[in-house]
Amino acid sequence: RPDLGAMEDLDKLTAGRAQLESTRSQLESGALTVDQALSQLAQQQASGMMQLSAGLSQIVAGQSALSSAQAQLESAKEQLATAREDFDQQKKAAYQNAELPLTMDTVSGILQAQNFSMPAGYIDQDGTQCLVRVGDALEDPEALENLLLMDTGTEGIGKIYLKDVADVELATNAGELYAKINGQDGLVLSFTKQSTYSTAQVSKNILKRFEELSQSYEGLRFTPLSDQGDYIYLVVDTVLQNLVLGAALAILILLFFLRDLRPTIVIAFSIPISLLVAIVLMYFSGVTLNVISLSGLAVGVGMLVDNSVVVIENVYRLRHEGMSAAKASVQGAVQVTGAIIASTLTTVCVFLPIVFVEGVTRQLFSDMALTIGYSLLASLFVAITLVPAMTSTALRSSKPKEHGIFDRVLGGYGKLASLSLSHKWFCLILSAALLVASVSLALSRGFLFMPAMSGSQLTVSFTLPEEDPSFEDQTAMSDQIIERVMDLDWVETVGAMAGSGSDGAGMMGMMGGSGGGVSMYVLIKEDSGLKDAEAAKLIEEACADLDCEVAAQGAMDMSAYMSAMSGSGVEIKLRGDDMDALIQAADEVPELAADEEGEAASDLEDSTPELRVVVDKNKAMENGLTTAQVYQAVSGAVKDSATATDMRIEGFLEDVVVVHPKEGHMNESYLKSLTIPVTDQKTGEKEEVPLIRIAKFEDRQSLNAIRRENQNRILTVSAGLEDGYNISLVTQKVERALGDYTPPQGVTLELAGENETIMEAMGQLVQMALMAILIIYLIMVIQFQSLLLPFIVMFTIPLAFTGGFLALYLCGMEVSVVSMIGFIMLSGIIVNNGIVLIDYINQLRLEGIPRREAIILAGRTRMRPILMTVLTTVLGLVFMALATGMGAEMMQPIAVVCIGGLLYATLMTLFVVPAMYDIMAKKELRKVDV
Repeated sequence: RPDLGAMEDLDKLTAGRAQLESTRSQLESGALTVDQALSQLAQQQASGMMQLSAGLSQIVAGQSALSSAQAQLESAKEQLATAREDFDQQKKAAYQNAELPLTMDTVSGILQAQNFSMPAGYIDQDGTQCLVRVGDALEDPEALENLLLMDTGTEGIGKIYLKDVADVELATNAGELYAKINGQDGLVLSFTKQSTYSTAQVSKNILKRFEELSQSYEGLRFTPLSDQGDYIYLVVDTVLQNLVLGAALAILILLFFLRDLRPTIVIAFSIPISLLVAIVLMYFSGVTLNVISLSGLAVGVGMLVDNSVVVIENVYRLRHEGMSAAKASVQGAVQVTGAIIASTLTTVCVFLPIVFVEGVTRQLFSDMALTIGYSLLASLFVAITLVPAMTSTALRSSKPKEHGIFDRVLGGYGKLASLSLSHKWFCLILSAALLVASVSLALSRGFLFMPAMSGSQLTVSFTLPEEDPSFEDQTAMSDQIIERVMDLDWVETVGAMAGSGSDGAGMMGMMGGSGGGVSMYVLIKEDSGLKDAEAAKLIEEACADLDCEVAAQGAMDMSAYMSAMSGSGVEIKLRGDDMDALIQAADEVPELAADEEGEAASDLEDSTPELRVVVDKNKAMENGLTTAQVYQAVSGAVKDSATATDMRIEGFLEDVVVVHPKEGHMNESYLKSLTIPVTDQKTGEKEEVPLIRIAKFEDRQSLNAIRRENQNRILTVSAGLEDGYNISLVTQKVERALGDYTPPQGVTLELAGENETIMEAMGQLVQMALMAILIIYLIMVIQFQSLLLPFIVMFTIPLAFTGGFLALYLCGMEVSVVSMIGFIMLSGIIVNNGIVLIDYINQLRLEGIPRREAIILAGRTRMRPILMTVLTTVLGLVFMALATGMGAEMMQPIAVVCIGGLLYATLMTLFVVPAMYDIMAKKELRKVDV
């Protein structure tokens, strides 16, 4: 042993030292000469060196022996581990050879049944009801490992625990998830509100809690990726701004026409009072202050003063004719009460048919209809009660004002009205021609569901050139895109998320979808001045040289909503029972659609490879198996994992997943090597039947899903729409291309997709408009006690439509579902002018004035209130039409249609309605005094 050799060397060195000491003493005593001492010293040094060298050699040899012993120990440990692994495998093999009924399903069932705790009922204990609970939950992985699965009762096997047949470990799926915020790792949280709570309030509460958590924990930061509360606040603020500005402009218009501050103040009171009453009625009817309802208030703010304007203008006129303020207030209100009631009801009742409309149209516009109706009814109540009461005092000291310019305008109108009455048919033909031209021009741009709204958030998607890119390739490309986008000065935050089962894709689902499994978002700086469409284009240009196709769009783009609701682009449904004929058509039709749109795909392109196991039924029965038993065996063998139950570990609820030992390695070779255990019915012996003996394998293509409608199989051919193309126009071209195509026998084609939803909504709105026009006519029949006179007023409606269509065309807008609401509103608004005009013509004729003179005089007298009501309504909508502020584009078409329709129709009403009255109302009027 090396330690003993070292001890001997130490003893020898000690003896040599003793000899040196003896020699030294002899030198000191003179017994030795110097030469003799030196000679002895040299001899002793040589001897000591030899002994020291020998000792060192022995130490090195001992260290080598120690290293060899350590290597032998490590080898023994490896052999022990190998032996233990072999033992475990032999033990598991012994369990399998013993044909124990332990499969994935069996183990999952046992885990679920054992991890169980439920109340069983109550018992009576000392006069008190005592709850009986059976079972308890598993607490930790160790308890899971030591869970007894079964007791075989067989010698050499005995009891089987979970750890005997499976490895229990705590694992995470962090490697399968991906979340980046400005290039840094992060966690994504998604919050979904309950249906009874306000989105904006829930968003506000969450952000407040985030701020508290950030202050409590150093380094913790929250970045909102997508906040629907922001959208609501942005749009609500924009709508409220437009409402206030519109009301202010309406008041200025009144001041300009009346040139008197007192009646202007009286009318100005009607706006806030009407809004307050409308909000109270909204509260009691359950209408919330949302984007749609507030837009209704903004649309109606210009109309709130219409009734008050008509009343006060008539009072103002009578007062200046010498009548006292109190009498003028009463008489002025009485003279126009019937007219303003009829005009208000016509405007309100145009929204009545919305109760008969179903689907998204009703959901979108029912709140607007109720809001406008409430505000107009409130304005009517104010006009016939509060306004006369206030004018009776406010106009006591009022003096007539000169209106030189306006008086000259009235004189000019009188001459033009007389000229139009002399050329009635020319006016009517010209107005009809303009109607046809305006409709043709507007429809040439196609149809749209809803316009895109601008916002500060974008969604970005990308497509890799590979058909089935790996998770690593997707996230690597996402990192490159994030780096490119972060270099843009106007970008505030860039983020991305991905992962199986992550909430990222769901959270972004209505905002633009994901690309390649990765959902990306971009937040724009508020002071950038960029619209989201411009920002999206810049992002696409910044990533143009990357090896992928990048697409960006605004998060508030309604096309994403349409895609989720009905499918984007053009969709062609192929119906039939013969699958081969459907597949043939699905191969041919995309070429026709691609000629019109550029790129089309069918369900066949989304098919997946299929390995079909065709069981030879006779061979299977010879081995005691049926096709169902083979299926059961194969299904159990290829099931790679199953979630059995869950258990709480360190305060967190974790899933317990049973994983097949071959997970990730189940391929065709594995499937062909499967054997199925069977028991011979004659001998009772057990044997393994190879699957390959009783079945053959075929490679096929399988559709991901086979849909059925009305008991017919359906395949879908879809084509996306590129920027700059209108969905309805493209659909018409595809429809014409398919008209020349003859499908295989038994296959029929049907166009679907986004255009179908648009046309369905348009059809509903057209029906709603027709019903609204009928209701308007009936209301006027009651007002005029005549079937003919309302028919004259109805001619103002096509005039309004002419102006609306021309406004859409000149502003470069398509006819949309939103703009159709504007046309319906026009139907009820524009007849007000005709009602007021014809009502006063009738009053003048009853006083004995000839028909032609009464028509011209009524036009001159009622021109001021007509212009005042029209301009207040128009200026109340002008800021909405300009779409100032984020999210204002949603209601912009309504404002554009109403402004264009009101301006054109008002101008034409002063000429067309008198011409129609002169043609149709030749019969003398008689006043019936009951």
